[in-house]
Amino acid sequence: GEIDILEGANNVVPNQSTLHTSHNCSMPNNTLQSGTFTTTNCDASVAYNVGCAVKLTEDKNSFGPGFNSIGGGWYAMERTLHYIKVWFWERCDPYVPFDVRSGAWIIDTDNWGIPAANFPNNTECDIQSHFGANNIIIDLTFCGDWAGNAALYNASGCPSDCVSYVNNNPTAFTNAYFQISSMNIYK
Repeated sequence: GEIDILEGANNVVPNQSTLHTSHNCSMPNNTLQSGTFTTTNCDASVAYNVGCAVKLTEDKNSFGPGFNSIGGGWYAMERTLHYIKVWFWERCDPYVPFDVRSGAWIIDTDNWGIPAANFPNNTECDIQSHFGANNIIIDLTFCGDWAGNAALYNASGCPSDCVSYVNNNPTAFTNAYFQISSMNIYK
C-alpha cells in the first residue's frame, strides 16, 4: 500500500491525504477527523487510482500556492497496527504541539488533537495486510493516473491536455518543488 500524506492535483486545494491499496480495502465514512472523505474505496485499480482520500477541509493553505505563501507548515503521519493518522499545522499556527515544533526526541501524539485524516483498521480493511515496511518517496508527478485524467484535468480549468501542457510549458513549473527543513522519523 501507499500512504500519500501530501497529495493534490492541478493546484486544486485543499490538500488530501490518501491511501492507495490492493483490493478489499475501504474506510468507514464516520471516523474522528477534521477532514472529509471524498472517496472511501482505497483500491488503486479502480477510478483512476484515486484511492481513499481525505480532504483537509479545515485549511485551504495545506497545498499549492497557499501553502507556499505562508511558508509551509508541518505534516505528521502516525502508523500503527490500528490506524494511520495525518496531522497538519500551518507554519505560524500557535497550536503546533511543542514536540512537533521543537523536533523533540520523544513525541506523544495523544496531545496533538484530532487528526486531519484518520484511516482506522476495520473489518473492510486490515491495515497490516495492505501495508508493508514504509519507504519515503518525495516526488512531483505530472500527468499521472489521477491528475492527468482528462475529466479531472479539464474540470480544474487547466489548458490543453495535461501531457501537451507540461511538455510545452516548462516555465509554468518553476515553483513546483519541495523545500524541506527537516524530517523526523520515530519508532
